Amino acid sequence: MEKKYSYREAEISEFFPIQIKDIDGKKGIVTGYFADFNSIDSDGDIIRPGAFTKSISEWGPKSTKKRIKHLLNHDTSKPLGAITDLKEDAKGLYYESQVGSHSLGVDFIKMVESGLVTEHSIGFQTVKYNQLKPWSEWRAGEAARELTDLKLFEGSSLTSWGANMNTPLTGLKSADRIQKMNDRIDLILKAFRGGSFTDETFDMLEIEMKQLQQYVIDLSTHKDEPGEQEQPKSDTLDAIREFKLSL
Repeated sequence: MEKKYSYREAEISEFFPIQIKDIDGKKGIVTGYFADFNSIDSDGDIIRPGAFTKSISEWGPKSTKKRIKHLLNHDTSKPLGAITDLKEDAKGLYYESQVGSHSLGVDFIKMVESGLVTEHSIGFQTVKYNQLKPWSEWRAGEAARELTDLKLFEGSSLTSWGANMNTPLTGLKSADRIQKMNDRIDLILKAFRGGSFTDETFDMLEIEMKQLQQYVIDLSTHKDEPGEQEQPKSDTLDAIREFKLSL
């Protein structure tokens, strides 16, 4: 069945970083990549260069319509700012955004600076694609389709895990998953101690910590490989307890 509207999560790595052009945040300009080319996502899709050309021309920041939005977590009620530059380059879909001065925009700049925003994702409709392998034969990690033309609706900056908190952990060994979780918990606890976010952002972070708490429980009963029992580190559990006591 063809997906009418899809979210493609693109984890931000050292090659696709979110960057604050002005460190003090006074101008609120953020640059980064909404998507990367020629990599296989969890759905078996590969985005090819040129896939966004038509959307950028018709809906991008230099068009008359300017319909492509920069959102937080794909939430249309949470626009972060206005996209001022959007283009394809050798790496992927590059953007520059003028973040708004509203409370969400101010919080977003703080989250980027503190490392709480780590991923991007796009909302799109597939217009043209080439089927590389029948879905009946497709297996995770393999390419099933190459996407050659996409109607882009929005690019989102994601807090931590995005819609599926397990997404950035896929394919990592037990120790790596636990380390990523530890690092994330440390960042959130620092944010709570800093106390400079709005109540809405604090609520969002609280929800994420509760998700992490559940993930710790899941880790204690999940096996990655035969005979290997995955256990969360004691400092992870201590951090979760510290968070619970702070509520």
